[in-house]
Amino acid sequence: MGLELSGSFLAIYTEITKDDIRRNRNNAAERLGFLGRVIHGTNPRAWLKEVRQRIGEGIDFAAAMAE
Repeated sequence: MGLELSGSFLAIYTEITKDDIRRNRNNAAERLGFLGRVIHGTNPRAWLKEVRQRIGEGIDFAAAMAE
């Protein structure tokens, strides 16, 4: 499916609530093609630092020290 919004995605998405997706009722997330859910906290910099560490991207230590 990629970044395109196919007609079937939109047809399903318009009939599903956010809660259905979050709780994956009736396999809503899978039917929409979601691969996972990104959980983030209240500190966007700390969240970004953790994501970068997990994907193996180098850390900008000057920015990290500014936190």
